[in-house]
Amino acid sequence: MDLDLIKISLKEMLGEERFEHSVNTSKVARKLAIKYNYDADKAEVAGLLHDCAKDLDYKTLEKMVFEYNIELDEIIRKIPKLLHPLVGAVIAKKEFNIQDPVILKAIKAHSTGAAQMSLLDKIIYLSDKIEPLRNMNGVEEVRKMAEINLDKAVLMALNIGLLYLISKDLLIHPISIEARNNILSKVVFI
Repeated sequence: MDLDLIKISLKEMLGEERFEHSVNTSKVARKLAIKYNYDADKAEVAGLLHDCAKDLDYKTLEKMVFEYNIELDEIIRKIPKLLHPLVGAVIAKKEFNIQDPVILKAIKAHSTGAAQMSLLDKIIYLSDKIEPLRNMNGVEEVRKMAEINLDKAVLMALNIGLLYLISKDLLIHPISIEARNNILSKVVFI
């Protein structure tokens, strides 16, 4: 996995701001991986590629879902924004030759979380939310918590995301609720 080659290809695929976000996410992911004793190279690759499908238009995403037989549930069909992680995992595999299922799962889970989040899932989910370009309410507290307790930081980020969706009367994917409940049970019973 040559990071420089990935960056060159990504720069052609993404707009300038999305590319900068992806590079920042990969740097935060590397830092968190080192802190929490995970493979920093894997984390960096997943961070770079997590949004590789984000700048594709809906028709292209839809075409790729059909072409690669990506399974969609009813909620994802109603929230087109959630297509990019699923298509992104396919692009990572097909165009960047990423075969590691742990990296591919982290790419898939970076928007909604996952019912059972691996360490890499948590690192990528969190890195996407706290990279330096992010300025959502509460992000500074989440950044500080990420230095202390990864699960608590992920819980905080999930809570912020869910409260935002509720405040906008938007649909919430049940996986995000499952992710929150799972992390909450770990944090509460530590």
